[in-house]
Amino acid sequence: MANESQPAGVVRVARPVLTTIVLNTALQIRGVVRMAHTSDQWSRLMGRDVPQHGISLMVKDNTFSADLYLIVESGSNIVEVGTAVQEEVATAIENMIGMQVQGINVYIQDVA
Repeated sequence: MANESQPAGVVRVARPVLTTIVLNTALQIRGVVRMAHTSDQWSRLMGRDVPQHGISLMVKDNTFSADLYLIVESGSNIVEVGTAVQEEVATAIENMIGMQVQGINVYIQDVA
């Protein structure tokens, strides 16, 4: 008779872990130079409040969404870079955490 595995408790993932997954995934995309920060002059001039690390996460129940503020490489196709970031971050969250991704919003703050 096979023993059926029953969950022993609850698994909770800390918000900094989600931030790390999003950050590492976004930075691996070709064309992404870095995340925008609150100290970036263009962020202030554009009138948009940028989160300290360039990432804002929203988690409700088992649904995930994020706003990412990026600096992309000069000469990159900005739309392609943004789309690649959306796809890869969503895939990473779904595969590593098992959460449903509602949306990944990408805001290109500057080119470098």
